[in-house]
Amino acid sequence: MGHSFPLAPMSAGILTLTLVLGALPLVFVIAAFLLPKGGILLLVALFLLMIYGGIWWGWRPMALIIRDDDRLELRFPVRRRWLELHPERRVRQLSPAEFAQEMGWAVRVGAGGFGGGFGWLWTQRRGWVEFYISRGDGLVLLEQPGTLPLLVTPAQPERFVELLSVTKK
Repeated sequence: MGHSFPLAPMSAGILTLTLVLGALPLVFVIAAFLLPKGGILLLVALFLLMIYGGIWWGWRPMALIIRDDDRLELRFPVRRRWLELHPERRVRQLSPAEFAQEMGWAVRVGAGGFGGGFGWLWTQRRGWVEFYISRGDGLVLLEQPGTLPLLVTPAQPERFVELLSVTKK
């Protein structure tokens, strides 16, 4: 099977943003019943719930699993994705300052704010980076030939890096 690492708990800032964003559909539903012609607000609430559901169920991984068959599994509630682990991979933990220094500024393409950040980053110095993060610290960068760099925030980042750094002969 391998070693499973849940996504790290959300940082206080991301948790606060997630709770505020998560409350918006309820605010729109209440406003729809209090305001004349508020029916459009019900559609907005439904639209937000669909977006949040898509992010939570399809874009936010529940776990990162280092499998015994030299693959990294990203397990989402409704799907799974496997990445072949290249023998020449490089994996390391980065502080937010190290990330900024190495990557430069970044623009997110994907979901951000609700539960974390998920999708792709266009970075000033490195180009595209795939990312699944739930906080700004505990960042782990996996680089290997033939794939985009992968930035994740696993629980126990040191142990995650240690296990991924071992290559099988």
